[in-house]
Amino acid sequence: MNRQYVETELKSNITELLPILKKNNNVENVGYYLFCSQAGNTTVKIMTIPEEEKFDAPAKLLLSQKEISKNFSEEFIHKKLVDYYHKLLSDESKIDEYVKELVNLLISNSLKDYFVASEVENIQILGDHRYDFVDSTIKLLKEEDLPFKKEEFKPLSSDRTILNKPSIFTKVKAGESEKAKEIAVHNFMISFNLIRLYAPQFKPFLKGCLLLGSQELMVYDEINRCMTTSLSTVGDLPLNHAYLSKEFYNQLIDAGINGLKEICSISKVVRECLYWWGLGLDEKHPSAKLLNFVMVLESILKRKGERTELRKAVSERGAILLSNQFEERKVVVKQLKEIYDMRSKVVHTGVLIGDKDIASLSGGYAKAVLRNLIEMSKDFNGNFDEFITYLDDMKLRGKPYDSHNNRIAH
Repeated sequence: MNRQYVETELKSNITELLPILKKNNNVENVGYYLFCSQAGNTTVKIMTIPEEEKFDAPAKLLLSQKEISKNFSEEFIHKKLVDYYHKLLSDESKIDEYVKELVNLLISNSLKDYFVASEVENIQILGDHRYDFVDSTIKLLKEEDLPFKKEEFKPLSSDRTILNKPSIFTKVKAGESEKAKEIAVHNFMISFNLIRLYAPQFKPFLKGCLLLGSQELMVYDEINRCMTTSLSTVGDLPLNHAYLSKEFYNQLIDAGINGLKEICSISKVVRECLYWWGLGLDEKHPSAKLLNFVMVLESILKRKGERTELRKAVSERGAILLSNQFEERKVVVKQLKEIYDMRSKVVHTGVLIGDKDIASLSGGYAKAVLRNLIEMSKDFNGNFDEFITYLDDMKLRGKPYDSHNNRIAH
């Protein structure tokens, strides 16, 4: 990151914003602002959309710097900027000092270690075991799992404690707590999606994200002038809870999930794919499902930066990975090309498809190639480039991957 550039641009953006802030530094028209913050004798207030664009510019500049956005959340940066705006409304002459102070704070690399935990709903844990999934752990949370004494924090000493309940936790590094929560929630989602890759009946949620209860929809028929109501349950009932057991976890270990703990090129690809896989599962519209599942297929079946003949490369590599028989491979190639063509149609024309079958087919292929990559990772020592090279070599040699003996057939 070019610090001098960031400081210069940040000062320029704030300088353009200051006249707006000074004009709006009052308590008038309080019911018509888009944003307002009061501190002491100053008011930071934005009244119009053009003003909002000027207001957002400094935060966008800072968040566009990877060294900053990877450690600090948008919420934290927004709050810091507003704090400095209040100071500048009191003394505009200190703008250079405040700009340098803020940039120094954001690039000082003073990362902190965070432990983030949440109770998990819609899942039952059989036995007092520890289940590690990528960067997170799911278990009945015990006091010994905590990096502190429970008496130090009131919520853990009250009846609302998550101790001895199904929980998920992770350790992350971040510049502040909001960013730590962002990273942790992403880790949790990747872990949940990994479970769902092998057991679709699992639908775990973080505490508070799943509302159990009744939902009433009111539907009025304007033609027939009649009203109907629809009652439905939001969330799964306790009888639909999935169970996490040692036996099931051992099956996942045999499938190769422990290799995802290691930082290697294949584990990085798998983590990215688990993100897109989960989005595809949760989407309702076929077009959205298709786009997310094709992201999985592309991420696994092409190299980073590969641009030429993607349709051909993805379909042929997918066929080699998923089938040993020539006739079966022909079918796979044909179907993957159809999936890719439909994806291109959605992307380039914006059309919303109603074909649930092709969305479902893309999900089936995404699931299959993702499982295969996880299983095969150890055979390539986690090297994704070697995995792609192997698939391309198979076009010539035609020798399949021996999944039964968990090795490459030579």
